[in-house]
Formats: sequence, structure tokens, C-alpha cells
Amino acid sequence: MLTALGRCLPDWLVESRLLASLSTDERKWLVERRFQANLSLAPYAGLAIVIVAPFFALADSERIAAHLTGSATIDLTDVLIFTSHVVLVVSALLALALRHPRAAGNRPLAERLLTLHLLGLILGLLVLAIIAVITRGKFLRLSTLLVATNFLYIVDWKSRGLLNSCVFVFGTLAIFLFLPETSTSRLFAFQEFLTLVGLCVIGGAIVHRDRKIGYLLQHRESLHLVKLQEEINVAAKLQQALLPSPWPATSAFAVQGMMRPAQDIGGDFYDHFAAQDGAVCLVVADVCGKGIAAGLFGMSAKSILRTTALQPAEGATANEPAMLVAAANALLHEGNTEMLFVTVVYAQYQPATGTLAFVNAGHVQPLLVPHTGVARWLEAPKGRALGVRGQQRYAAATVSLQAGDTVLFITDGITEAMDASFQEFGMERVKAAFESVRCEGPGECVDHLLAAVDAFTGGMAQSDDITCMALCHQPGLAGGIGTG
Repeated sequence: MLTALGRCLPDWLVESRLLASLSTDERKWLVERRFQANLSLAPYAGLAIVIVAPFFALADSERIAAHLTGSATIDLTDVLIFTSHVVLVVSALLALALRHPRAAGNRPLAERLLTLHLLGLILGLLVLAIIAVITRGKFLRLSTLLVATNFLYIVDWKSRGLLNSCVFVFGTLAIFLFLPETSTSRLFAFQEFLTLVGLCVIGGAIVHRDRKIGYLLQHRESLHLVKLQEEINVAAKLQQALLPSPWPATSAFAVQGMMRPAQDIGGDFYDHFAAQDGAVCLVVADVCGKGIAAGLFGMSAKSILRTTALQPAEGATANEPAMLVAAANALLHEGNTEMLFVTVVYAQYQPATGTLAFVNAGHVQPLLVPHTGVARWLEAPKGRALGVRGQQRYAAATVSLQAGDTVLFITDGITEAMDASFQEFGMERVKAAFESVRCEGPGECVDHLLAAVDAFTGGMAQSDDITCMALCHQPGLAGGIGTG
């Protein structure tokens, strides 16, 4: 026993220091949590009393009937029992009233009802318990009072200590003043009484202590989660801010994109920027997974791809997209202990000629929506996703754009979007979305495709990040984008 006590003592000391170092806000929160716990428990206690109330009435009616027939007289004990029964029933009704909408929406009223309920419950049970000890030497009602105040309801330690002291004093007086004078019976009754009070007091103190520590840890965890969510919200806003704004529209070309994450932070990204030779570099990528890890890896990949394009490694030139992607892959593979990877379409667009050279690293093919004609997927040799292996070779494909042609770069969050029957949107529906449709600019193309996806899913929760970027070649000369 001493060994077990020695092992528990350090934990108790740590818990004591924890409870002693509570801040003002934490103390206020514990008071509020205690109020909410009692508020939720009180109606059930009131319902239990209402169920027992008919038996109260039956016992009281028998006493009244005996008095009316003259077979018995009503003494002070009967009056106290009847009054205690009435007080308990009233306390039960007060507890049930806490469920009324008026009390639920009125905090001061709920506090008054709860306080009156607790006072009535404690007073009624205390009187009945003392009478039971005096008249019959029974501790059942006394145990009910002790269990209610030490285990069920959350009463502050001062009030609990005062009540337990009153029970102990009045119970001891009742045993030694009103029970038969046989010393053995009195000692035996006092032994039972002392055991009952001791168990309830010690057990109640442990339960209340553990409950308070649990509430405190729950509160601190909730504060931590709130702070973490705030930081995630800031990170999500920062991630969206790091995505490029629409390219200033000219008669030569226009570019605009959108990324809609499935969670707060997405693993998709897109980018477009001017290269040193006047070309426009375009990137759409999808990191494996979602959330914070994917978002961080995606931002790293975005930075590496841009740096590699603007500052080509030795032996590579800025107009060789295959070599640039290979160099970016080698850099991403270094230190990639978590084995994350990212699928990418990297393209270089020459506004003067309309030439688009692109590399596909395990990604969804770009979609060409010509100004006149049928939309088609742009094929290119599909290489490995970036970050999987250090040394990889990639091949580029080239397409010549005509005035008014639009190229859509998307992620699989669009093609794999599902409706209520778990049917995917698919690549054919992406093409079909641009049949006999004329879009005025890349932004309208992006919005039109996303509207088609949303209409298909019918409000189903988004399961993957959705990204779409559109490039329009010479929109001003063609007078619009679409199919004729």
C-alpha cells in the first residue's frame, strides 16, 4: 500500500500544482462548465423524483387517513416528512422547467431555477435522511443525499464540505441521542454511518478532482485547436495569395486560373510567369494527398519550377522545357524523405507565334478548345511524377495555336469529381462542356467548366482539390473563344 501511495503521490502533486496555477479565464470556464453540467443533469434528476412522487403521495395519504380515523396522530415527524416530500416535488418541477424554451434562452432565469432546485433537493433529502436515522436507524436516504451532492451534481468544494460537515454532525447527534441506548447498536450504527460518509466524501473529492482536471484539459485542448485552426486559416489565405493573379489582358493572349481546395489547404497549384526570352511559362500541378503536408510540398515544387525556369542549370537552356522539368525533378527528389510526389504539366508559350511546348509529368492532358472545331486532348509523352526518382528524362510536345484558341490545364479533381451515385465527371464530360459554347476570355472558360462540375456533383462534398487554368491565344483578334 505504501508503495502504491508513493507512486501516486507525484501525480497528485503535479495535479495540485496544475489546479493551483489556473488563470482567471480558466477558472471562469470551469464555473461555466460546472453550470452547464448541472443544467443538463437536473431535468433527469427531476424526472426521477416525479416518478417516485406517487409513492410519496401514497405514504402521506396513509398517514392522513390514519389520523382521520383516529388510529394514529400526526406528530412533528409526519409534518416534516410531508413538507420534505412537497419540497422535493417542487424542486423536481423546477428542474423540469429548465427544459422550457423560456428558461433555455434566459441565463439568469436558468441560474435561479437551478439554484432553487439544488437547494430544494438538498434540504428535502437532508430532512428525510435525518428522520430515517432517528426513527429507524437507516442510512438509505442519507446515502442518496451524499451520492447526489458528491458524485452526480458538480458542487464547489466549499459548499460540498459544508454539506458533508452538516450531515456528519447531525447524523452523529441523531445516532447517539435518538437511537436505543445499547452501546453496541449505537457503535455499530455509527460505524456504518462513518463508513458511508467517508466513502462518499473521499470518493466525491476524487471524482470532482478528476472531473475538473478533465474539463481543464478539454478547455486547453479546445483553445489549442482554435489557435491551430486560426493558423490554418491564415496559411490557407497565404496559399491563395501566393497563386498568381490573372495576367494583364492584351490582344496577344490572356491567362487566368483558379484553385479550390478540398480542405483548408490544398495540394494543387498553378503558376504563370514571363521567362527571360519573352516566353510565358505555365504550370499546373497536383501533389499527392491533401492538407498541410501537400500544401507545403506544393509550394516547394512551385518555387523550384519557377527558379529552374528563370535560372536554368548549367547545360540547359530556358527554351528546353524537358530539361527544365528534369532539373526540377532532381531538386525535388533531394531530401524527399516522406516520398511525396507531384504531377505537373509545364508549358512554354510564345505569344508572337502561338507556339505552345509542354511537358506532361504524370498529369492530366491539357485540353485544346479551338475557336472553330471540336475540343481535343493534347497528347505528349507522359513521364513520371516529380520527386519519385532523382534522374528522369522527359519529352516535350508542341502545338501551334490559332487566334481564339484556348488551352485548359486542369487537375484530376475535375475529372474525378463524383455525383451522388459515385459516378465520376470524367474526361469526356470535360470536352462536352465546351460543345457549342462560346466563352469570352479565359476567366469565363474556367467559370464555365467549374459550373458544369458543380452541376454534375449536385452538392456532393468535394473529395479532391480542383484546379483549372486557361490560356487564350489572341482573343482580341478572334472576337471570342469557343466552338462554332
